[in-house]
Amino acid sequence: MFGHPRKNSLPSSRRRRPTSVLAMLAACTLSAAGLAVANTTAASAAVPGPPSGWSTVFSDDFAGAAGTGVDTGKWKYDTGPGSSFGTGEIETMTKSTANVHLDGSGDLKITALRSGSAWTSGRIQTTTANVGAPGGGKLEVTASIQQPTGGLGYWPAFWMLGPGQWPQNGELDILEDVNALSKHSGTMHCGTDPGGPCNETNGIGSGLQACPGCQSGFHTYTVIVDRTKASAESVTWYLDGTQFFKIDESRVPAATWTAAIDHKFSIIFDLAMGGGYPNGVCGCTTPTSATTSGGTMTVRYVAAYQVG
Repeated sequence: MFGHPRKNSLPSSRRRRPTSVLAMLAACTLSAAGLAVANTTAASAAVPGPPSGWSTVFSDDFAGAAGTGVDTGKWKYDTGPGSSFGTGEIETMTKSTANVHLDGSGDLKITALRSGSAWTSGRIQTTTANVGAPGGGKLEVTASIQQPTGGLGYWPAFWMLGPGQWPQNGELDILEDVNALSKHSGTMHCGTDPGGPCNETNGIGSGLQACPGCQSGFHTYTVIVDRTKASAESVTWYLDGTQFFKIDESRVPAATWTAAIDHKFSIIFDLAMGGGYPNGVCGCTTPTSATTSGGTMTVRYVAAYQVG
């Protein structure tokens, strides 16, 4: 990640740089016909089929033997010190199966582990920027996730990143929470850093929203990029099928929007420790001595659907 971690109390958003989210909109009801079925309790890891008229362009149900790594035909490991990502996080990302593995029951597990004062964790990214809304069409990206417990410093994220220079290349944070708060947030990054039309390094975001039971069960986190109407495109975020945030193209200059949205993205899952977002929310330095090692973000499936 690039940039510098925030040192204020604003919530922040995710990666390639630091990001803090602005508190903005309250929840509203789902109206997107293309939204995939939200399922917070299903025991199967099967990927839901696409909505009627849509096609599946990418998916992973994380089937595989217990203790094995991810499918390297679909994913690559982003490894190295978290400090290199620019968000202030303190873990080292590894490809060890202690940090990233399949559980044999159709789930991906990303686990943060402490050894002395050092932490390790994991971050995976699709091997290419492989999903995007076609001109005149829509893209939906969705995943079923159980957030980690463990206390101050945990920073789970499910997000998308465009190719090129951040933030003009576009970043869509579909899920972020910090400090095991049973909350979630969505954010878009674009334009220039610092400042610019997207208020970087904060981005344009929902702020942290209540997410009861997000650490004790699976919830569905979704974003839809809608390009069906030229010059009136939008990005909309959903939790369990209910819309909670939306950004319209008119919010930023046309060239800024085009550079950020009108292309393909890679999909990323990671579990960071410490950094600008958790520190800013708690007004402290995280993780602390009371933070528990072994917190795990569990992903049941991820899918991308397209129409148009």
